[in-house]
Amino acid sequence: MAKRSIVTFLSDYGLQDEFVGVCHGVMLGIKSDLSIIDIHHNILRQDVRHGAIVLQQSIKFMPEGVHLAVVDPAVGTERRPVAIVTRHGEIFVAPDNGLVMPAVNECGGARSAHLLTNRSLMLSPMSATFHGRDVFAPAAAHIANGVEIKEFGPEVPVDGLTGLEIPVAWPHDDHLHAEVLQLDRFGNLQLNFNQRILEEVGMAAGKRVEIRMEGHRLHVAYGKSFADVEVGEFVLVEDSYEKLSLAVNKGDAAARLQAAAGSTIIVGPSVG
Repeated sequence: MAKRSIVTFLSDYGLQDEFVGVCHGVMLGIKSDLSIIDIHHNILRQDVRHGAIVLQQSIKFMPEGVHLAVVDPAVGTERRPVAIVTRHGEIFVAPDNGLVMPAVNECGGARSAHLLTNRSLMLSPMSATFHGRDVFAPAAAHIANGVEIKEFGPEVPVDGLTGLEIPVAWPHDDHLHAEVLQLDRFGNLQLNFNQRILEEVGMAAGKRVEIRMEGHRLHVAYGKSFADVEVGEFVLVEDSYEKLSLAVNKGDAAARLQAAAGSTIIVGPSVG
């Protein structure tokens, strides 16, 4: 297998502890000239769906490499550690819990998958609670260093990999039933639909919409930017991933609405 110079890394480890730095050290100890791109380490703790959303949205902007992802609430159990090769040639190293599957599908779908069972390619002794350090980080570095995937363990059927579906909004009459995918540090709420879906149910761009969420009923204007409304007002804008986001100009929409990832919303035409 050709060597690769880049490993991308996503986890829920945070940056308050040494976990991310230790994984970096393990990988660089195996391949000292490796470049590591930290996509995100503040994935909500043990939230596989949040990690999957972030990785799916980010992967198209990543260079060719090995993609290491660790959000692993079942660490130490019978869940499987795997390396997945996509039809576009990208390689993902992760627990088999659905975390990487939306991103794998963005890369053409899985072509092959192997279990990570070869103890000679792991750290020893192996901790039951830190497979990111002892199993996944070494595997990512060894793959980047040219070790063939088949050396890690037996091949498994790709149709047996654990899937994960990111929810999509669905229409009912002239309304849309949707939910919050994630929120950013500014309190903007990324929603699980785009402008095209709104137009399909008759809500054309430029018209105000009614949003019902967490007991609130809002009449919200569209904007090309946050500043298209007055400071403190809600606005619906297209974000950098072509999803619509509910925001407050120079404010925090999540805090104002007491909303979070998974909050359900109903979007309809504004009659106010």
